[in-house]
Amino acid sequence: MPCASIPDADIGSNFILKLDTRTLPTGYRITTENPRVVRLTRGKLTKLNFGASISRVVRIDLNSKAFVNGSIEPSKAFSNAFGRLIKKLSQEPSVLRLSYQSSNGDTKLAKKRMRNVQKLIKKRWRRSGGSYDLEIETRVVKK
Repeated sequence: MPCASIPDADIGSNFILKLDTRTLPTGYRITTENPRVVRLTRGKLTKLNFGASISRVVRIDLNSKAFVNGSIEPSKAFSNAFGRLIKKLSQEPSVLRLSYQSSNGDTKLAKKRMRNVQKLIKKRWRRSGGSYDLEIETRVVKK
């Protein structure tokens, strides 16, 4: 950081820096604390590193056919697939990316469906004794 302002130049000051995770390459996740705090003292070099690692991304694309007509409840076929999904996710640390394609423009219903699916998957993940903190990303796309 060039020219960081040090309020108390004699004894130094704490400096906080947060990494914008959107600047990471696709598939990478932060592995260290964010934000980070370091002590800056005039005339001394301070180094600040963030850790990032590539994660396996499991992507599921959904549409209205995955749900009971007009409701937020998943269809029977989709519900039955949850077990296979949990087994796949438990094989190695992963990020689950859920994408919903809304063809009729009803984004309210689409968002409710995504929240419900996320809740159901997290519940199944906890029940299965998941070995890591499962991160679920959701996105609604209008066609």
